[in-house]
Amino acid sequence: MKTLNFYALAISALVFAQSCTNPDPKTNAGDKQNVKAEKSKSNYTAAAYNNTKGFSENGEIIKNFYCPDAQREFPPIELASWNHVSAVNGRLPSYEETMNGTAIHHYGERENRYVKPYAMELPKLARFVGATSKIRSGPVKGELVVVIQIVKTPLDTIVGYRFLTGGVGGSKFSDFQFLTEAEVNALVAN
Repeated sequence: MKTLNFYALAISALVFAQSCTNPDPKTNAGDKQNVKAEKSKSNYTAAAYNNTKGFSENGEIIKNFYCPDAQREFPPIELASWNHVSAVNGRLPSYEETMNGTAIHHYGERENRYVKPYAMELPKLARFVGATSKIRSGPVKGELVVVIQIVKTPLDTIVGYRFLTGGVGGSKFSDFQFLTEAEVNALVAN
């Protein structure tokens, strides 16, 4: 029985790590030009590619993830330069973009009938307004984040965001209040 519990715990840890870690420790989001020059599709391994897909092992889309410790891949952002954060618009992110800090998850890089890009120009400044679960860690209610990717499925619209303090997370679209241009200007001016 202990062995079975160990395997269940190990599998759970692997699923959590899948959405919170960057499998390539050489990748540094702060040096995007070198990453693009060093990497080519022929250098990608199947394991690294699959670890950055936005699907769990059972094929369900990953809806909630909280990875404030992913600061190497997604370093802190100065509020004054939030709008210079890289984001993907009008299409699904590529694997390369998950490796250079432009996106958190990719969804196979091809259009498919289950996952579509959401029609909103990114990046966007937003506040997390959803409830933080007692079971898992999550952002603080009202926390300011920079949204870098949004995808929609037949059941949900999933937002991927960066913390100003570094790291990333994701949750349902309804958990966010997007700031108006006037609200953004007032925040940045202070």
